[in-house]
Amino acid sequence: MFSKGLKTTLYILLVGALLGFLTQPVIGQERLQSVTRPRTVSKATSLRTIPGGQEMTITGNVTRVEKDSFRVCDLAGAETVVLASDSLKITTNRRGIFRGAETHDYSALMLGLRVQVRGRGNDAGQLVAKWVKFHDSDFRAQTQVDTRAIPIEIEQERIAGELDETTAVASVARKDARLAMENADLARTEASAARNTAIAAHTKIAAIDDYEAKEALTVNFGVASAALTPEAKVKLDEFAARAVNVKGFILEIAAYADASGGEQFNHSLTQRRAESVMDYLVGVCNVPIRRIVIPYSAGEMNPVADNGTPEGRALNRRAEVKMLVSEALAAKEPVARSNQ
Repeated sequence: MFSKGLKTTLYILLVGALLGFLTQPVIGQERLQSVTRPRTVSKATSLRTIPGGQEMTITGNVTRVEKDSFRVCDLAGAETVVLASDSLKITTNRRGIFRGAETHDYSALMLGLRVQVRGRGNDAGQLVAKWVKFHDSDFRAQTQVDTRAIPIEIEQERIAGELDETTAVASVARKDARLAMENADLARTEASAARNTAIAAHTKIAAIDDYEAKEALTVNFGVASAALTPEAKVKLDEFAARAVNVKGFILEIAAYADASGGEQFNHSLTQRRAESVMDYLVGVCNVPIRRIVIPYSAGEMNPVADNGTPEGRALNRRAEVKMLVSEALAAKEPVARSNQ
C-alpha cells in the first residue's frame, strides 16, 4: 500500500513539473505581450555614494553607459555610478526549473533596461560590480523600444539635414532678391531680370521638398536569407558611388519576400533584408544616415513575378532601392539612370 501511494505521489510531482516546464514559454510570451516598455524612473535627483568596502545590491534602470562604467537610477531617483570589472558577470534571472540563467556581454546594458547589481563600494563612493542580472522580458521589451527609436532618430537627422539645405537656398534667394531691388532703378531691363531671378528663387524654395525618383536598383536574396550576395554588394557599391555625388538626394529602401513562408515570418525576413541593405550602404558605402528614410518591410506584398514557379519566387525575394532627388536641385544637377 505504501509503495503504491509513493508511486502515485512521484507521478503527480513529475506531471506537475512537466506542465510547469511546458507552460513557462507561454507565460513568458503573455508577459512580453503585456509589456510595452520596461519600468522606468524619472530623471535622477541625487547621486548615491557607496561607503568603501560595503557590499550592496541595487535595483533600477540604466541611465548612462560608458566604456568601463554605467549608471543605475532607482525608483527614488538616486543614481549610482557602477564600475565594470573584467570579472563582471552579466546574466538573466533563472527562467524556470529546467532553464538556467543566460549569460550576456557588456553590450546588453541598454539605456532604460531595469537591472539588479551586486558589488562593493570603493574609496570614490562608486559600486564595483560583481554581477548584473535582469529579466528576459525587460531585455526583450527594451530591445523593441530601441528598434523603434533608432529609425526615428535617423529620420530626425535626415530632416535636420534637409532643413540646413533649405535654409542655405533660402538665404541665397533673399540675397539675390535684395540685390535685384537695389539695382532696379538702374535700368528697366536689369529690373526685369532681377524680378525673374527672384521668382525663380522662390519657385526653387517652394519645390525643395518635392522629390522625383531618378534612379532605382533591385537586389535579390537567397531562400529565407537576408545576406547580401557578392553581386548585390557590387550593385550597391556602384549605386552609392553615384548617389554621394548628387546634392539633395535621399534613398528609399523597401524589401519583399516570396509567398513560401508564413506572413509573420516573411515580415520579419523582409525587415532583416531591408536592414542589411541599409547597413551596407551606411557602414560600407559611407552613405550619410540622414540620407536614408526608414526602411520598409513589405513581406510578400507586391510580387513582381508568379510565386507558383521557382523563377518567379526568386524575383520576388528582393530589395528595391530608389534615389529620390529634390526637383528644385534636379533641374540644375541631372542624374543619369542606371540599369537594374
